[in-house]
Amino acid sequence: MWQFIGKSNLIVVLIVFSVSLYILSKAADYLVDNAVKLSKIWGLSAIIIGATIVSFGTTLPELSASVISALAGHGGFALGNAVGSCITNTSFILGMGALFGEIPVDKKSSQKLSMLIAAALLLILPTIPYKIGNQNGLIPQIMGIVFLLLIPVYTYYSIHQDRKTNSIQNSEEPDNPKGIAFAIVVKIFLFAFITAISASALVASAEDLAARIGIPDVIISSTLVAFGTSVPELSTCIAAVKNKYGGLALGNILGANILNIILVTGASAALTPNGIIITHIIPSWHYRVNSK
Repeated sequence: MWQFIGKSNLIVVLIVFSVSLYILSKAADYLVDNAVKLSKIWGLSAIIIGATIVSFGTTLPELSASVISALAGHGGFALGNAVGSCITNTSFILGMGALFGEIPVDKKSSQKLSMLIAAALLLILPTIPYKIGNQNGLIPQIMGIVFLLLIPVYTYYSIHQDRKTNSIQNSEEPDNPKGIAFAIVVKIFLFAFITAISASALVASAEDLAARIGIPDVIISSTLVAFGTSVPELSTCIAAVKNKYGGLALGNILGANILNIILVTGASAALTPNGIIITHIIPSWHYRVNSK
């Protein structure tokens, strides 16, 4: 994608940018619509569908980028991508979503937040024994495998708890709910894939346009590239909030953060035989103080 755009003339790059932006917005709308349909068929709340099925779809860019980095021996980049996506989701994307409408925070949301905190603790605690006496921490390979084993547990627990507490039943039960639900799940992943591809094309064309204008590489890499893998969550969040499904938007953000830890980091660590080294970054003021 990047090579094709880099070799194209300005008109083609502008067309790719415009078309990918249009497809991205439409795919996000269809993704949200099908997620809402699935929540009604299964009798689940929108926040749970957002935190499970939709989150699996929108986390694909982070997963692919981190796995490729881990296989290439760049475990630190894989971990940074996952953690950076969590920060982007919680700050920028949640804030942008709130500008377009209401995002309700109820008891189910607080339960998801508790699970996110637990996942974050799971990410931190295993590094502590390796940190003692060393500058760097370590997420061992076995911990990555444990994280991956937690994915079905997280999915089952989320759906099971919601079905126990959800009193809203679908009054119009379809004739073949299992067949229709399966078709909708396929559509959700299809639109999530289209969202990811169009987001990649959008970021690539934006990078090329910025480079042609004369914006320095360091600015491009620290903004557009870092932002690129979170575009699916952003488009889905805005589409959900605009259609008054704020619970779905919040569920997607919380679920994506949980999956960034247990799926993205877990897969990256599981594919790294020596584990992911967490380097100790010394702040710049430390050097200035010691140099005086």
